[in-house]
Amino acid sequence: MSVVKQLVKLEFRELRSSDMKMVIDLYNSLSNESIYYRFRGFFKDFERYVKSVFSDPRNIVYGAFLNNELVGVLETVYLSDGCYEMAIVVKDDYQGRGIGTRLVAYAINDLKRRGAKTLVAYTTPDNYRILAISKKFHGIIKCMYSECTTVFNLQSVDAGQSLN
Repeated sequence: MSVVKQLVKLEFRELRSSDMKMVIDLYNSLSNESIYYRFRGFFKDFERYVKSVFSDPRNIVYGAFLNNELVGVLETVYLSDGCYEMAIVVKDDYQGRGIGTRLVAYAINDLKRRGAKTLVAYTTPDNYRILAISKKFHGIIKCMYSECTTVFNLQSVDAGQSLN
């Protein structure tokens, strides 16, 4: 039996502080499971969190849009020169269609263009989707107890093919 993912025409762009409401609305629409995987626990103060991410101009937030609807968000939070922490979520009804993979590819390409060298992601060991994306982009994954850390060397990642 073969499973074919439905192909979708996506648009990607960097989000601005004027897009905060869309991001907050996306987070508020998520199931408890998606919130758990995105935040590695149960969390609800999305407004304060999103404002804090957008408040630092070194952070970069990317959006995936389908028919002008925000369906995915990837945040890169500045850690140090050339190093960012990544967190991603795709709306529940759109998961499993390759949107997350393509959003990560878009972010990696943009971060490389900006001179970033390292991307770090933290997740739970049962978040198979982000672990699969981590493997696809040759991240070094280390799991210990209830947390996995993935480190991406952006200089050696070719994410171009994953945007198609």
